[in-house]
Amino acid sequence: ARTVQIRRPKNVSAARFYAEIENLVVESDSPARVVIDERTGTIVIGNNVRISRVAISHGTLTVRITEAPRVVQPEPFSRGETAVEPSTAIDASRPNARVAVLDGPDLETLVSGLNRLGVKPDGIIAILQGIKSAGALQADLVLQ
Repeated sequence: ARTVQIRRPKNVSAARFYAEIENLVVESDSPARVVIDERTGTIVIGNNVRISRVAISHGTLTVRITEAPRVVQPEPFSRGETAVEPSTAIDASRPNARVAVLDGPDLETLVSGLNRLGVKPDGIIAILQGIKSAGALQADLVLQ
């Protein structure tokens, strides 16, 4: 936990000042990190670990990650602005197994999908190392 100290300007009422800052979102500056213990097969994924477009083949498993920007329109009369946000699709398949199509751009979603396909921890670790080697893992990869 962190503490943020803010001083209220003297010419602004306390109620107005608190009303202005109560909905501020403060994001921490901690680096995205994935920690892997190869001995135990433990994988710990930190917050906001993202993956870029990449295709992976591991044994009989094929994983394809694609990203296309999507335009998001504000609600009518909301004074919002049109924005572009990423839309990522993760497609993992294995012959004679079900196909998982996941719509999350984060690594946690990919690993969850690989688990549903029955990929063992050593296979997931190899895939994560391959994603990092390809430059598609937007996080530090720590091997223990």
